[in-house]
Amino acid sequence: MANNYNIFETVDFNSDLWEKLHGAYGNILEDIIPLTVNEPEVPENEKSFYADYESDYMIAFDNICCTLSHQMSFYHASYIALPYLANAFNYWYQKDDFIMQVLFLNNIGIIVSTDIPYNTEYYNDIRENLPANVMESYQESILFFKEKAKELLLNKLDMFKQFRQIDITYIFISLLAFIGKREHAFVLMLGNFDQCLISCKNCGLYTEDIELDDDYINNTDHQELNELITPAGPVTGQWDKKSFDDTYVWLSNILQLCGNDNDAAKLSYFYGTFNCPDCGTKQGPVIDLYMLALSEE
Repeated sequence: MANNYNIFETVDFNSDLWEKLHGAYGNILEDIIPLTVNEPEVPENEKSFYADYESDYMIAFDNICCTLSHQMSFYHASYIALPYLANAFNYWYQKDDFIMQVLFLNNIGIIVSTDIPYNTEYYNDIRENLPANVMESYQESILFFKEKAKELLLNKLDMFKQFRQIDITYIFISLLAFIGKREHAFVLMLGNFDQCLISCKNCGLYTEDIELDDDYINNTDHQELNELITPAGPVTGQWDKKSFDDTYVWLSNILQLCGNDNDAAKLSYFYGTFNCPDCGTKQGPVIDLYMLALSEE
């Protein structure tokens, strides 16, 4: 029986691309095949971030996500994997299974966030020599995930409240890979949303000693932190609940709407202004200086 949920062109299982394009642990075909079944059998208790997966489908899904985002590196197997993952996601979308949609979007957002020049500069030849239809299907699948991520945020935001607060933050950061700048999603996840590297564009000062997590969890004095970073102003209530043009506005507001004021406050530092203690210049947003610092390591 044909699978009516498949909407993206995929690479044939007999293609030699499976041997050429690998994940962190090699050939990914063995874990792609279980995701192509017409009617996946996933127990309800496995529809979770914390389940011990036993079904073939969820074991394969977990393996694929791990091998394509290992250590926040980019793996060129993503070019042929994402259309398969988009077809698999479409099954859960058509079934209106919110939890499975979030599990897919969260994990695939992490994968997509790694597809940035910082990670891919050595893969230009591989990418340029891939068949045009392969790259087209890869890019179209990302646009599909972007559309569905926006749809969930606009239409089912309240349903995210069923997750733990820490999970809500990371889900939204992963969606940033589709909706905003991939580099921003990448650095927020790379530093576990606590660490902040900064490189001054004017004098070259490099610092990696800024830990936002300790300041907020321990409720310590923010004076020293505020001398280095002037947080972006509060934007509570400024999101029109339909536009995603200003990342700081929509991401800050959805964190607050889901009851996560603490992480919305932390976010204001990443989108704030760095006050360089060496040369006195003011630069921002801090999150872009973070990416600059990574590039100079």
